[in-house]
Amino acid sequence: MTEAVENFLKDAGWDRAQRSAIAGDLSTRQYLRLKRTDQTAILLQCDPAIDASLPAFLRTTQWIRSNNLSAPEIYAADQDSGLALLEDFGDAKLTHLIRADPACQRPHYETILETLIRLRQAEPMDVARPTAVDFCEATKLADGWYPGAASGELNAFRAGLVTILGDVLTATPTTSLRDFHADNIIWLPKRTRPKRAGLLDYQDAILTHPAYDLMSLLTDARTDVSPSLRDDTLHAYARQTGDGIESLKTAVSVLGAQRNLRILGIFARAARRDGKTQHLPALPRVYAYLMDSARHPKLAPFADALRAGLPAPDTALIKGLAK
Repeated sequence: MTEAVENFLKDAGWDRAQRSAIAGDLSTRQYLRLKRTDQTAILLQCDPAIDASLPAFLRTTQWIRSNNLSAPEIYAADQDSGLALLEDFGDAKLTHLIRADPACQRPHYETILETLIRLRQAEPMDVARPTAVDFCEATKLADGWYPGAASGELNAFRAGLVTILGDVLTATPTTSLRDFHADNIIWLPKRTRPKRAGLLDYQDAILTHPAYDLMSLLTDARTDVSPSLRDDTLHAYARQTGDGIESLKTAVSVLGAQRNLRILGIFARAARRDGKTQHLPALPRVYAYLMDSARHPKLAPFADALRAGLPAPDTALIKGLAK
């Protein structure tokens, strides 16, 4: 532990707490669970020299809580040192609950739909609003890191995607938490709906189409979402928001194509550059979501270019990334 961490914990009254590491994500952030007597907390650590996300995390936390949803309470924070002491939501990740009992997925998603609608109805945050060009540029991670990616064909796909995405993004924007999926949701059964969804990892919040987080939930890299559950959730969302179902499906497909092409690049980069291979088993799922999106009539004219530019993640490709 650095002196800054020890001084921070001492000032917060947690310096004598027991400490245990918590597995992190693909970022450089680190997490510790602290325990004293019968109380726990989470210490978030990020190096401000390479990760300047803490101020955005703190702002978004306050915004979520001000809209009567569940983000961790902030007990203490030192932005200069990249430290924050947070409420501990526990270990009941929705990902784990679904794996243990797949039947719980549908009722839990019904509750999460209420969370999404409340986020949509909230006064938007003052955060970045990416353009269609910005979104498409972000997918170029795949060109550089995904094995066998062919930039010429992928650029042909992006040329079609950027125009359709531009049309989709003319919708009135709302705040998107951006990485809204089961692995970033801790289930809090003692709270009332829609606060039962404990939200995490939202420091990259943006302004964009209101269906972005719905799409992120329904094309979850780490959790299977059946076609029937996706379709039922889309229809339920449309009924509760008044969105036209066809325009909603178009938005989810187009946004999903962008997101999942980018995720393939992110997971491949994590393996090849950083040696982080834990997400490689998810590549076939992400690829299937991407190709499913490409079958939408708006994207179908460009789907051949996508398939030609991006090999399917077969066993050999995944083993190659794992080396």
